[in-house]
Amino acid sequence: MPGNVGVVTNLTGKDIFFGTANDLSLLKGFVVEPSRKGVLQDVLKEGTHRINPFIQSVSIVNIQSQRYEFSGDDAIVFITLDGFNISLEGTVEFNILRGAAPCLSHEVGDMEDIMKKLILPSVSGFARIEGSKKSATEFIVGESRQIFQNQLEEFLRQICQVWGISINSVLIRDIIPPQEIAEIIRNRELAQQEAKKFMQQIEQAKSATELERQKMLALQNRAKVGAETEKITTEIKAKQEQLERLIAARTEQEIADVGYHTAVAEVKSKLALAEAERKVIAEENNSQAEILRRNVAAFGSGELYVKAMLYRKIAPRIESIMANQGTEQLFGLPLRKISEDANRGIQK
Repeated sequence: MPGNVGVVTNLTGKDIFFGTANDLSLLKGFVVEPSRKGVLQDVLKEGTHRINPFIQSVSIVNIQSQRYEFSGDDAIVFITLDGFNISLEGTVEFNILRGAAPCLSHEVGDMEDIMKKLILPSVSGFARIEGSKKSATEFIVGESRQIFQNQLEEFLRQICQVWGISINSVLIRDIIPPQEIAEIIRNRELAQQEAKKFMQQIEQAKSATELERQKMLALQNRAKVGAETEKITTEIKAKQEQLERLIAARTEQEIADVGYHTAVAEVKSKLALAEAERKVIAEENNSQAEILRRNVAAFGSGELYVKAMLYRKIAPRIESIMANQGTEQLFGLPLRKISEDANRGIQK
């Protein structure tokens, strides 16, 4: 069957009555070699096996996880350090190791014997010895219950490991104090729980206050960061605008410099052109003055030259002159002279 092994016992073979003792190295002599009469060390696994009932017998041993519960009438009772009776209820979960099944079945017995001869005495002995070292209140309040449970589990592991039993878990479900102190301890526990509740409320209030303070600090930091960010942004923007204005001013200055140099060049060009024109005009004036000087020199004086020019302009338009004979001037004009000069000018 699954979860079971078969412990084989030889019904025939050599035994102690033949004068040969069992080998004590084989589990203290409780198991024998295959040729001898007695319990064999090798077990049968689940499956089908051919067994001669006249030669061998097989005992089925359950190696699955088992539970031993001590509660109610089977509860463990022990006396505490202050003289009170404490009832202990709990559960021990264990299983038999495959290789230890032959020795246990032969030396201890079946599963009921294992519980009553190994598990129960170990739990009771530990509870009485360790329980007498603590007061009754230690088993009801505080962490003594958990410590007691851990110590019990460790003790059972050490004891049962020698027998080939694996302790899987130990659980103490309830510790029942005597009625004369139960109410006192219960009220004390309630008071402690109430005080713990108030402390938790105080801690919650402190936590809420701290949380609110952290929120305010976060808001302040956020506002501070926002202000600093805005300040930095404003400074960067101002520097950018200043740089842009500086670049624009430099650009305008360069444009003005170019315009200035262009204007200077234009002025110089105009001055050069004006100077050239002045020189041309001066040359022309000098030429005309030279011509005029020569003409004046030719006529002998300026007055004669002016009269000659006047006569030259007027003479061609004079068609007739009414005057007395022998009169050389008319209205102050030297008519004869004009006529001669005009004729001379025409001849020229």
